[in-house]
Amino acid sequence: MKLAILFGSNSNEHEVSIVSASSIIEVLDKQKYDITPIYLDKHNRFYKWLELVDNIKTMPIGEKPNKLLEIENIIQYLKTFDLVFLMVHGKNGEDGVLASIFDFFKIKYIGHDVLSSTVSMDKILAKQILEYHDIKVAPYLCFYKYQKGYVYLDQVISFNEVMEEIDHKLNYPLFVKPSRSGSSVGISKVENKKDLKKALIKALKVDNRLLIEEMVEGQELECGLLETHNKVIASSIGEVLASDKFYSYKAKYQDKNSQTIIPADINEEIKKDIQNTAIKIFKILNLHGFSRCDFFLTSDFEIVFNEINTIPGFTSISMYPRLFENINIDFKKLLDIIIEEAK
Repeated sequence: MKLAILFGSNSNEHEVSIVSASSIIEVLDKQKYDITPIYLDKHNRFYKWLELVDNIKTMPIGEKPNKLLEIENIIQYLKTFDLVFLMVHGKNGEDGVLASIFDFFKIKYIGHDVLSSTVSMDKILAKQILEYHDIKVAPYLCFYKYQKGYVYLDQVISFNEVMEEIDHKLNYPLFVKPSRSGSSVGISKVENKKDLKKALIKALKVDNRLLIEEMVEGQELECGLLETHNKVIASSIGEVLASDKFYSYKAKYQDKNSQTIIPADINEEIKKDIQNTAIKIFKILNLHGFSRCDFFLTSDFEIVFNEINTIPGFTSISMYPRLFENINIDFKKLLDIIIEEAK
């Protein structure tokens, strides 16, 4: 099979995408797949990575591929492959932009369709849809930047009024999040009103749609999902113990003091409830192939949805492959299943 691995782009998760793609290339069976790495730089120019795939190992975060050859007619070139593995995290990847182009030009790819990707990437939309289906979420407010004001419910209000609404209607500590971003980029934990303005401005640099939600006290848990033979299976449950105030970009990829516990220390009944809830969410959002669903478990054993990742990290420390390793599906087998399902 001729398989292209597409990664990079102008996403704010560019560096993570490189690590994930190089990890995948290192693990894939070179006898089974004819692999071509295709790198998107931060200007969204496409390059063939000329390094021998046998020599490609998992790259440290911040390192970029060299030995690049720019591809002139990318659409025609991509049509020469049996399958393109989309490993572009965040903007232009998880949001469905590339999927829409590939669908239009009938290029076969590994990833979710346009609508599912767009909805799942948008934390506000996903939360609203899942809340409608009785999935428990944290109390939240959402605002959209509109010209010189901010849309809140059915009115346009000022930045100061946004702050007042948040301060009056939600309880601290809060999380301020760009609605359409991943890897915790642009997210802040806010302890009081004094820190709120700075957090809102930081998030607005990433997205004009903002989600503000109350912090949920409890275990931070993650569950991998994998579609195979017309059914969705759930992985083991893992727990995140962040070294930072929350599981920030730094805590995920740069701080070795962050820990993950696989399997999480929870009873079998709760584990089954989380797995079933994750599968339900996967189906509600009409996802296909693979995803990772994140939850909080409160001291009252309430399962609270946090977010869904449609292109989760595939780095050496990423939870998604490690969660499946815990149920005897190793990284290589996991990739084989994902590729087989997309054929």
